[in-house]
Amino acid sequence: MTVTEGVLDESLTDLRLPVNARKARYGIAYVSAVFSQAGVPFTETSPDEDHLAVDGVLNLGTAPICIQVKCSGQFRIRGRSASWSVEPEWREKWTKSKLPVYFILVILDIDDHPHWLLHKVDGTMHKAAAFWVRVDKLGKEKRIKIPKRQRLTVDTLSSWSAEVDACFEPLAPAAA
Repeated sequence: MTVTEGVLDESLTDLRLPVNARKARYGIAYVSAVFSQAGVPFTETSPDEDHLAVDGVLNLGTAPICIQVKCSGQFRIRGRSASWSVEPEWREKWTKSKLPVYFILVILDIDDHPHWLLHKVDGTMHKAAAFWVRVDKLGKEKRIKIPKRQRLTVDTLSSWSAEVDACFEPLAPAAA
């Protein structure tokens, strides 16, 4: 049973964000919810301070890592992968990082905003999923390929933490 259809009163039309701004806010809210579930602090970058091409910083305890979030309804949750165009300046900034930088794509399975969330009696359900890829070692590719086997969940943070820890491990001595 649905509690509400998610359609705002027409008197609020002038107060609504444009669709792309709604997607941007939803993407940040979605990843923030996953990080909150894990109990890991996430700090969103102020819109005027995103000069490093990241939307926020996730504190894994050992060190903070940078996160770039995009949200789209042009893909489906099912499938093997999705791809996203890379701005050359993003790539340049990401590759300067000494720590991992992750790109997260939040996919809205239905692009129509009233259906992003389903409000049911037993809870609110997202009609979305997020997938990630590490981008600080991206290379010269013009598109980011995001494998859908890399779904953003609480368990993702364990592998990210291991990648961060590896940045601080001493290099093995060179073979003679």
